[in-house]
Amino acid sequence: MKTCSQHTYLSQNPDIRENVMLKPYTSLKIGGPADYFAQPVCVSQLQQMIQMAGQNGIPCTVMGSGTNLLIKDRGIRGLVVSLVKIKEEIKITPGITSMGAASPERTSMETISGNGNEFLVTASAGTILATLCRKTIEHGLEDLSFTAGIPGTVGGAVMMNAGTGTSTMADHLYSIDILDHSGTIQTLGRSQLIFSHRKLEFPSLPDEKTPVILSTSFLLKKGNRSTIKASWQTLMDKRKASQPHGLASAGCFFKNPATGKSAGELIDKAGLKNRRIGDAMVSGIHANFIVNLGNATAHDILTLHDIIKQTVKEQFDTNLSAEVVIKGE
Repeated sequence: MKTCSQHTYLSQNPDIRENVMLKPYTSLKIGGPADYFAQPVCVSQLQQMIQMAGQNGIPCTVMGSGTNLLIKDRGIRGLVVSLVKIKEEIKITPGITSMGAASPERTSMETISGNGNEFLVTASAGTILATLCRKTIEHGLEDLSFTAGIPGTVGGAVMMNAGTGTSTMADHLYSIDILDHSGTIQTLGRSQLIFSHRKLEFPSLPDEKTPVILSTSFLLKKGNRSTIKASWQTLMDKRKASQPHGLASAGCFFKNPATGKSAGELIDKAGLKNRRIGDAMVSGIHANFIVNLGNATAHDILTLHDIIKQTVKEQFDTNLSAEVVIKGE
């Protein structure tokens, strides 16, 4: 329940909107209202919002493009901040070594060729991952072509350690800039982070809430542009052939078990393809996708989620856990 002081601070800020339905801001097209919603356009504005929310005792939830997110039907209390409008130019710095630091001088993208074999590529967290992938391919930089077809923002991809069977974001990350719970900006190197399957932990911040990723830097190698583009196209074609299109979803809903068959294989073998609750349905193309046929609610999705978990446990003695982040009430 909002207090008078909370209401005054939030309602008087012209960059913060009240009682905003979150459905349009998620790829599942599901979600109740946020008490307050903002899309800051720069880091300083984001920093101010988070600091003021904390000082006023207002819960604050930060999201990217909502591609791996299920928001419950009653929505999210407090302030919800979307990072998608914080987009700075992707920077490519030549002359990097795996143990070295970035060159102090930024060289324009047009002149990076021939300045060494490794490059530091920096992108704001709100940058769409596909945009970063296309930019690195354009400049003949390899290592990120595995992200072909992975939706969402760069920050979200790092936070979830997005990847495939061949590579993950963690494999190529150099450093990240974060905004911690106190509103302080810090730079954390790769060695200060712990990555696991679809998860990022911050051991250097043991007493902190999960920080906000502001920007990311990757160490990428120079390669053959045609070869890199061909690899990217092969992955895109494979994803298009094996994943549902034209219906709202949040991508793969469950994490793959550490050993044995994938979540999709288990759900398929359990006979759950096309299983439907309301307008939520297990995809007939890829069983690890739950799609919204048009008017699904979070309750529909979560009911189907429970059925899948229970059935897979009963048939295969395997516990599935959600890869999709579930927020709200």
